[in-house]
Amino acid sequence: MTMAMVTARVNAERKRDAEKVLKRNGRTYSDLIRDLTDYLADTGELPEFERLTLSLIQERERRKKQELIQRFVDRNLPEAEGDLSDEEILAQARMERFGGRDETAV
Repeated sequence: MTMAMVTARVNAERKRDAEKVLKRNGRTYSDLIRDLTDYLADTGELPEFERLTLSLIQERERRKKQELIQRFVDRNLPEAEGDLSDEEILAQARMERFGGRDETAV
């Protein structure tokens, strides 16, 4: 059987803490990685803890997107003014905000 090496970067302090847990249980990082690799290859699925972690991350991202959308929904937009086009309304808003002559006005 040909062996391959797996390299990962992790926080040094977290690694030391994790190694203590592994040592208490008579395991090493190599044991853990081999077991995880076998599990993935045998089942074709992520372990439950990883699926839960990904689910939590996706939920957090979904909430962030909803909050961003809600900010736009709650935003006060100017009322439509008569027969003005969108471009004319934008030009007026630029004039109010920045003053001076607006070269983009129609």
